[in-house]
Amino acid sequence: MRKANIWLAVFLFVLGAICLFDAVRLGFRWDPTIGPGPGYLPFYLALGVIIGTTLTIFKGIKKLKAEGPGKPLIQEGGLKPILWVLIPSTVMVSLIPILGLHVSAFVFIVFYMREVGKIEWVKCFMVGILFPVSLYIIFDRLFLIPLPSGWLGSLYTLPF
Repeated sequence: MRKANIWLAVFLFVLGAICLFDAVRLGFRWDPTIGPGPGYLPFYLALGVIIGTTLTIFKGIKKLKAEGPGKPLIQEGGLKPILWVLIPSTVMVSLIPILGLHVSAFVFIVFYMREVGKIEWVKCFMVGILFPVSLYIIFDRLFLIPLPSGWLGSLYTLPF
């Protein structure tokens, strides 16, 4: 577990360094006449990430040397619940460009409620229909923010 924490901190450190260098390229200084440069906020956020991950890396290495590797990252039998979330979510995200967000959410909700939650079909379909329709009403109609409709999006536009 400690090795995983260290490697994740190293990964986040690299991302923070990339963001920091790009913020410097954009200009991170405060100009009294126009205010902050375009890289002002990203610079300080990336700096915070770098400082935090550096502390995490040093603390993790110190604990790794003193106490050993610790518990395994995934306990025995713990991979199955992770895959029950990861695989359907990946399928849903890959269906969004084809079916659109609303239909993909319907398929995901019905499948997940039925297979994982063992919930009755009627409840699965009720939630599976009400959630995407409410997303459509709130975002597409009220806020005028179109959500991804996919290749088949023109086939299922709601009348309201």
